[in-house]
Amino acid sequence: MEQFLEREALNGHLKSKVDGEAIYPPGNQIRWDNHQLNPLWKYIRNVTKTFNWNPKQCVLAFPAAGTDDQHLFSMMADVLVGKDGRPFPHFSEYQGRPVNVDAPPIERFREILAGRRKICMYDKEIHDENPVVHFKADQADGTRLITQFYAFLWFEDWRHDLWSKRFIRDNLRYNNEIMCLSARIISALRKRAKQRSPMNIDGIYDAVHIRRGDFQQQFPMTEMDAREILVGLREFISPGSALFIATNEKDLSFFRPIQEVYDVSFLGDFGNMLSDINPNYFPLVEQMVASRGRVFVGTFFSTFSAYIARLRGYYSVKEEQIGHMTGGLENTFFLPAPWKKEMRLYQAIHKPLYGRDFPVAWRDIDRL
Repeated sequence: MEQFLEREALNGHLKSKVDGEAIYPPGNQIRWDNHQLNPLWKYIRNVTKTFNWNPKQCVLAFPAAGTDDQHLFSMMADVLVGKDGRPFPHFSEYQGRPVNVDAPPIERFREILAGRRKICMYDKEIHDENPVVHFKADQADGTRLITQFYAFLWFEDWRHDLWSKRFIRDNLRYNNEIMCLSARIISALRKRAKQRSPMNIDGIYDAVHIRRGDFQQQFPMTEMDAREILVGLREFISPGSALFIATNEKDLSFFRPIQEVYDVSFLGDFGNMLSDINPNYFPLVEQMVASRGRVFVGTFFSTFSAYIARLRGYYSVKEEQIGHMTGGLENTFFLPAPWKKEMRLYQAIHKPLYGRDFPVAWRDIDRL
C-alpha cells in the first residue's frame, strides 16, 4: 500500500469519481502502520471503482484479449443446461484428476465453479473506464472478499491465469524485515534441534498451528483440548521430535501435555531476536517458520493455516517434493481428524472457499 500511495496518489494519478479532480491521501500520509484505517479506506473508495461482487455466488471472469464477453455468458449457460451432455460439475469429479493448466477454457472453467452458477464479468468497458478497481470489505453492504484470489478470478487465456498466480507468488510477499527475521529463527530452531538430538544432523523440526479463542465460537467443530491435539499429532510426528507451535493461545500452560511428548518451541523462545520488530509482525513470522517444518499440522477453516499450506505448495514445486506434479502435499495435514488428509490428494476448489488452500494455486504454474 505504501508504494502504491507514493507512486499513484502523491503523483496525482488517483482522481475523484465525482469531478475527476486529483485527490491526495489524508494529510498526504502514505505509511499507515498502527494507524486508524477508516480515513484511508474512505479515501480509496472515493478514487477507485468498487463492485459488489460476491465470490460465494459468482466467478469473476476475464475474457481473452480481443474478444467480447458474450461468449463467456453463453459458455456459462451451456454448462447450466448440460448442452454437451454432462451434468453440472461437482468438485469430486476432479479428486486426484486435475485439469491441465493449458486445457480449453470450458474445461478449466468447469473445474473452478465450486457450485457457483453465475459469472461476474470484468469486461472491456470496466477496464477502459476505471484506472483502479478496489476489492473492498464492508460489513454494511455485505461485501467481503474472503477467499483466495485464484478461487474467484478466472482468466479465459490460460497464460494470463498462470501469470497472475506467478505474480502473486513472486511479488505479494511479506517485507524483508519479516522474511529475514524468519530465516534467522529457522536457523536458530534447526541449531537447537541438532543440539537437543545429535542424531538430528540436519536440524529437522516439525510445526503445528493451533487456533484458539474466538475461533471456536465461529467453528465449534474445531474445539480440541491439548490431549486431543496430541493424539492427532502422534499420527504424523514421532515422539521426541522438535516441534514449533504457532498459536494465538495466551496461556502456554495449555500445551503442557504436548510438551511432555515433544521438544516444543514457541516464537517467544527467541525473544532476543524480536526486540526490534513490530509485534504485529509476530504472527507472520510464525507462518514463515511453520511453513519450513518437515511436517506441518494446521487448524482447518483457519486462513492462517491455509496460507502456510500454500507456502508449502510453492516449496513443494521448487524442491520437487513427492506429489508436486499433481499438487498433493505429502506432509501437510489438518486437525481435527475429519480434515486431516485434505492436502494429500489433488482437489478442485470447493466450498468453504476459505477453509484451506487448493493445489491450483501452485501446480504447474511455471508453464509458459
